Amino acid sequence: MHPINMAKQAALDAREGVRQAERAHASAQDKHDDVRARYGLALQRQAQGSTVDAAELSRLAADTDSAAVAVQSARRAVERAKEQLAAAERDRDAEQAKLDAEDAELLRNPSGRVPGTRRSSSVSVGAAGLGVGSALAALPMPGRARAAISKLYGGATASPEAREESWRGVVAAALGGSPMHPAVMAATATEGSNPDGGFAVVPEVAVEIFTRAAEESVFVRIGANVVPMASDERIVPCLDDDDETDDAEATLQAEWKPEASEADAQLVKLRQARLKAAKLLVLAAASNELGEDAPHYIAALEAAISRAIGRKFDKAILSGTGVGMPAGILNSAATITVSKEGGQGASTFTWENAVNMWARLAPGSHERSWWLVHPTVLPQALKMSLAIGTGGTQPRAGFEAGGPTGYQLLGRPVLITSRVKPLGTKGDVILVDPSQVVVGIRRGLSIERSPHVFFSSDRLAIRGRFRGDAATFWDAPKTLADSGGTVSPFVVLEARA
Repeated sequence: MHPINMAKQAALDAREGVRQAERAHASAQDKHDDVRARYGLALQRQAQGSTVDAAELSRLAADTDSAAVAVQSARRAVERAKEQLAAAERDRDAEQAKLDAEDAELLRNPSGRVPGTRRSSSVSVGAAGLGVGSALAALPMPGRARAAISKLYGGATASPEAREESWRGVVAAALGGSPMHPAVMAATATEGSNPDGGFAVVPEVAVEIFTRAAEESVFVRIGANVVPMASDERIVPCLDDDDETDDAEATLQAEWKPEASEADAQLVKLRQARLKAAKLLVLAAASNELGEDAPHYIAALEAAISRAIGRKFDKAILSGTGVGMPAGILNSAATITVSKEGGQGASTFTWENAVNMWARLAPGSHERSWWLVHPTVLPQALKMSLAIGTGGTQPRAGFEAGGPTGYQLLGRPVLITSRVKPLGTKGDVILVDPSQVVVGIRRGLSIERSPHVFFSSDRLAIRGRFRGDAATFWDAPKTLADSGGTVSPFVVLEARA
């Protein structure tokens, strides 16, 4: 393998080492947080006078200390991995600088000497130097490519002047300075068909294809609660507060009391949000030639795997059945479906729809809410207007410029995403408070490589894996005091087919 390719591969391996170290640190931190929380609850029960087993308390204290040590060790491993990455990237950059200097020298003087650092020996080209056949033998390329180049560019029958001129083109092409002749490309096409990866085998000037997205899940990005799962199941306690007609909060009522009077002990009403880890898998394959000749294609493939998992997880949070996947917001008993306007046309979204949805959002959720809107809704949203009796319509600046995504509706950010339903379908516009969604992560997104799965076909297996679940803190809309109306942190518009 050429030194620059070796250096690039070493940098990629070092970067993967950093990712693995960071995943190990995150896992250790999750375990520490979980055991520390259980230890804290045990201490709290003891302080409140409940009986707590002393042996259990001692074990939790020891587990907490052990988990803290593991976190520190994992943090040091991350630091070492980052130092190794920095060193590998310095080596890669140094090799690239050598390569660039050699390319520049060759293009200035194609008939001069090619520095020996890039070839197995120095190559002198010209009428007085090596012949084309001898010079080709010094270049690192498949034998059939050498034969094709020799035949194409004249071989032994060509005049020294013709061979010299042709050889300049061969060397410039071999070093990435100009495209090679199609016949030579055909003789060296070992990367397979272009759609299957051949497009990625490009001259070394194409440094990057894609970078991995930092967070693939829309809901994680906009503020869902993320909790670790120490096992495949986790119970998240929630206040059961779906009725405030008696001015109570989860059955707790504040009372006016005179001085020195005692308060009455009350019990809070709780319910459980249950998280059961489900698994998402993606398995892809790439030829080892692609891994060697176009390492950034592998990075792009891994990024695509990440996005595929993130998309699938988000769609389950929105519309999952709850069987082998999360139970989605659209199927939640807590979600309120707002009726369309009387006589409203098919595949439309109006100002009245937006206002009615906003009115059903739970108090406390307005300042944290997001609009999730399908791209097909945009033409309707951008042309919103308000009917004024028989006098026509007044345009409404429904979608205003601003916010973190560039759009706002009723002062709250709008996220344009294809992960919701298309225009006219229930779920094409969703008003959601993401803080009322809990995402449990048993195993975070991991990308792993193996040369063994497809060993017989000389291919690299790349697997993306994620285990987790999601649930809502609410299991029913809340009934408001006095009015008797219901509100929720999850509001959708009924279908307008």
